[in-house]
Amino acid sequence: MKYPAIKFENVWKIYRLGEVEVPALRGLSIEIEEGEHIAVMGPSGSGKSTFLHLAGALDRPTRGRVLIEGRDPSRLSDGELSALRNRLIGFVFQTFNLIPRLTSLQNVMLPLMVRGVNGEERLRRAREALERVGLAHRMNHKPTE
Repeated sequence: MKYPAIKFENVWKIYRLGEVEVPALRGLSIEIEEGEHIAVMGPSGSGKSTFLHLAGALDRPTRGRVLIEGRDPSRLSDGELSALRNRLIGFVFQTFNLIPRLTSLQNVMLPLMVRGVNGEERLRRAREALERVGLAHRMNHKPTE
């Protein structure tokens, strides 16, 4: 059976600040199919980052369910969740989450190494990814260069 890449079912995310509850998402339901492109837009505080953290299995909803290819990340062990993120989820963070001593190419290759992709294939995929996002010319630069 083919599942949506990401599915939110009546998802709520409420942050608690002392006794105050701050809802970031209120009953969001959406299906995103494999290969579909979406834009997450809205003013500051509208829940964009919360949505992305939930879709990337970096956080859990207060209520409702998030499914990634039919699997509920909240029911996975830490190891299973790490494997799911490594295999299915790519993230470009607003803040740098790169290893400063590694080049751009090495930083892109690192998750592929963890996944067990062989060296030649890892190098090919990393180069291709950097070319796709217009960073081939920065391949041998470190994050601060």
